[in-house]
Amino acid sequence: MEKNELKAGVARMGERLNGKLEITLALTGRQDDRMFIDFCLGLESLLPDITVVRKMDGDRALPAILPRSNIIYSAIPQAGAIAPFLEILALVNEPAPPLAQALHENLARIDIPARLTLYTAVHCPHCPGMIRAMAPIAASCENIILTIIDGTLFPEAAAEDQVMSAPCLILGKEMRWTGNVAPSEVVDMIVNQDPSMLSVSSLKTILEDGKASWIASKMIESQTIFPAFVELLIHPTWSVRLGAMVVLEEMVETVPNLAARITAPLWDTFEGADTTVKGDILYALGQAGDRKIEEKIREIIPSLEDGDLKEAAIDALEELTTRSYTRHTLTSRNKKDKDNPLFPKELRSYKK
Repeated sequence: MEKNELKAGVARMGERLNGKLEITLALTGRQDDRMFIDFCLGLESLLPDITVVRKMDGDRALPAILPRSNIIYSAIPQAGAIAPFLEILALVNEPAPPLAQALHENLARIDIPARLTLYTAVHCPHCPGMIRAMAPIAASCENIILTIIDGTLFPEAAAEDQVMSAPCLILGKEMRWTGNVAPSEVVDMIVNQDPSMLSVSSLKTILEDGKASWIASKMIESQTIFPAFVELLIHPTWSVRLGAMVVLEEMVETVPNLAARITAPLWDTFEGADTTVKGDILYALGQAGDRKIEEKIREIIPSLEDGDLKEAAIDALEELTTRSYTRHTLTSRNKKDKDNPLFPKELRSYKK
């Protein structure tokens, strides 16, 4: 039945699906991949000009079809969802979809990645309409990353996001709509959302898009340390911690007093962190800390058994102590001068 429905859907699309078309099939290496492979094989048999590029991504939670890099389809189109899916394929080679002028202007104002997750269900009567409503705004704005997930196919994902009914649209982790919602309302929320309320996943997306300076500028503008930013500095993924450190170093250089506000909540995470993360916490504290943090680090050094961690603590203490003596903010471990007569001799006692 599914193959016949897909064939009928392709026929109804007519010339809109003519021409060369390349889409990506992102696989996870798990059992769920098979359904997506079979669907794409059927699609290739009906559309000889389509090319499906398979990519293995073991870190991906769900397999997905990507008609565009920012439209991620973790669902097998069935029944009423086939037509919207094929319309998304058609958008790949078509001009930008017609949208109201005000909506186009708002989309142009979105300067950082915004993640929209749309949960659907196979027999949901309103879900095809929501797919049709959200896909054009993603097709018109690369900073909108639209992920469509079949909650009946992937109930664990729906449960993790606390989705109880479909359609359910989630913006980052901050906002959600159940039922139909106008694209203009969603775009307004993206444009006008309070950056300080962004979730860890939203800030992580911004970092991964290479926009660390945007996070720094928004915290400086609001004179606030975003609550989720601390979580980036202790994130289990090293590259995320590194990106967050770039943000922190920019703030240390330009607004050291604001950067220093992060030290208390960051210190509170130290005891429960693993050794690798502890080393990065100490580095961050060395960059942004004050006299209070200096004393806390001094107190823990004798009790640190891990050699690398002890070295990181000494480095952090050197940064803090040197800064207090020279009245100069250091932003790199390489900017130390242990031969300077102002450098306190007491630090050398830690070097065994």
